[in-house]
Amino acid sequence: METQTSKPKKPSLEAVFVRETIQSNLLEGIIEIPKKLRNRLVEVILLPVVGEKNNGQSNMKLGSPLKRFAGAWVGEQLVREDQGNYEVREELT
Repeated sequence: METQTSKPKKPSLEAVFVRETIQSNLLEGIIEIPKKLRNRLVEVILLPVVGEKNNGQSNMKLGSPLKRFAGAWVGEQLVREDQGNYEVREELT
């Protein structure tokens, strides 16, 4: 087994990963192995989740900051009014 470190993005954080060559049949029941990789020598690389914080707590907070507002409206139902007809425009040439 080979443990390597990559260049840290920030001085205080160092990304560590593990890279190992193993027979794919030893991984059955652990991960799904595609048919073309069964009973073959494969390389497995374990990487930390990017942006992992709070000692492995859920990363659900990552992504769009708007996600926290999804489903938050508690007032009356929002209705989009009729937008009317679109104007007829000349074709671009």
